[in-house]
Amino acid sequence: MGFVVLHIDKASGNDAGMTAHIERTIDPANADKERTHLNRELIEFSESVASRTQAIQHRIDTAGITRKIGTNQVRALRIMLSGTPEDMQRIEAGGKLDEWCGDNLEWLRKTYGADNVVSAVLHMDEKTPHIHATVVPIVTGERRKAVAKPIEPGKKQYRKKKTNAPRLCADDVMARPKLKEYQDTYAKAMAKYGLKRGIDGSEAKHTTNQEYYRELFVQKDELREYVEVLQEQKADINEKIRDLYDRKDEAREKFLNMHEYNKQKESEISMTESRLAQLKQDYEPYKAQEDMDLFFGVFPKLSEHLRTVQLCKGIGLAVEAIKKLFNGEAVVANGKLHSPEYDHSFNVQDAKLQLFKEPDNPDKFRLSLNGQNIIDWFRQRYQELKYMARPHIKPEMGKNKGIKR
Repeated sequence: MGFVVLHIDKASGNDAGMTAHIERTIDPANADKERTHLNRELIEFSESVASRTQAIQHRIDTAGITRKIGTNQVRALRIMLSGTPEDMQRIEAGGKLDEWCGDNLEWLRKTYGADNVVSAVLHMDEKTPHIHATVVPIVTGERRKAVAKPIEPGKKQYRKKKTNAPRLCADDVMARPKLKEYQDTYAKAMAKYGLKRGIDGSEAKHTTNQEYYRELFVQKDELREYVEVLQEQKADINEKIRDLYDRKDEAREKFLNMHEYNKQKESEISMTESRLAQLKQDYEPYKAQEDMDLFFGVFPKLSEHLRTVQLCKGIGLAVEAIKKLFNGEAVVANGKLHSPEYDHSFNVQDAKLQLFKEPDNPDKFRLSLNGQNIIDWFRQRYQELKYMARPHIKPEMGKNKGIKR
């Protein structure tokens, strides 16, 4: 007759490492990948839960706990259920493994509360079939450490918290008397499979050498599995540390490159500023004007050409139209012509622009619009514009130049 294996311990944090081991998101070295497909979930998650870790948190969120949960408070208990290897192989070979799983679930729910048993997974890819169960330690009733104090006369009494309110307390579930009770009731539930309770206190002296070494073997097999989990967690941590060192080296290299780049740009800026200072010194405005005066002194006609070009450009003519005017051609204008003198644009339709030399001074040019000096034409249009704005003022007509201001 073999022994039951019931191991209970407290999980740390959200127990993500054990979740990875149980759900085989990482591959333990002692697991046979060809048999992993035989592993199965014995408890179906709700629609909003996708993993063991989420199932733990979901139970805590929906239990109606009113007390604040501490950051270091135990949120889950890990329970491993199995038997000695040859007995578990016998149960499997006899076709009773499904019945054994069902009885384990019934014992778990009866012992810890059906809602608190949030996950149970059967592993078939290791040497001995076993179940990993997860229990959220939610209890009700008075705290074990609560001590009734005598009422002092005249002292204000505070309303006590409800003793039947649900609370998270692994210490209550893991109390020493209860741990012994778990071993007893579990062995009783598994007796139908030829499994019995292991060594219990002083009875150890009556245990045979064969039974003693068999118990050690079971414990060794169980510990090996948890060592695998710890090694996987260690490997994950080492990988993260290496990643951090790589990022540190990368950041340092970027910093050095940026420092060198900044130095180079500072040098370029300094050289550019020096160059600009030299250019300002070489090309001061007065020196440029001096050069222009010298140029127009040698070529006096160019000064008049430049004045005329600026006039044509100012009224809005394009370069090609200006070229035609200087070649003696007439240019027809439609749209608007701008007066730089009055800073106003006037509409024209099929206006004929021509460039003539002044009769009394052939070196000077006169731009005409429909035969009228364009300066006089702009003046006349401006006077008409003013009259339209102020009709009580009549424009004064000139003798030869149209309207006077």
